[in-house]
Amino acid sequence: RRVHGEFGQLLDLTSQKLNEPIDLNRFTIERYIGIVKYKAAFYSFYLPFACGMIIAGVTDVALYNTAREILVIMGEYFQIQDDYLDNFGTPEVIGKIGTDIQDNKCSWLVVQAL
Repeated sequence: RRVHGEFGQLLDLTSQKLNEPIDLNRFTIERYIGIVKYKAAFYSFYLPFACGMIIAGVTDVALYNTAREILVIMGEYFQIQDDYLDNFGTPEVIGKIGTDIQDNKCSWLVVQAL
């Protein structure tokens, strides 16, 4: 499943071509969902939970499928909130200075604005 995270990272890093003008057409909801699903939702939500299930001895594939469905949705909502806070949150509250827009990231706010 590591390939999910790598695929999401690839989508994120290739949102814009290097050393070329910004192409706003590359900021699509499909790209955003792919980045979020494979980079954030699988890596940060489903995979840690699935590891716990493996350690606990869970073998029912249906339980893994249900967990994946629920946790990927949670991961998507988490990333949307993170994108919002990256732009509107204060460093004192979120613990960082948000630079997604300056870094030409395919973020929720950019996709919705376009």
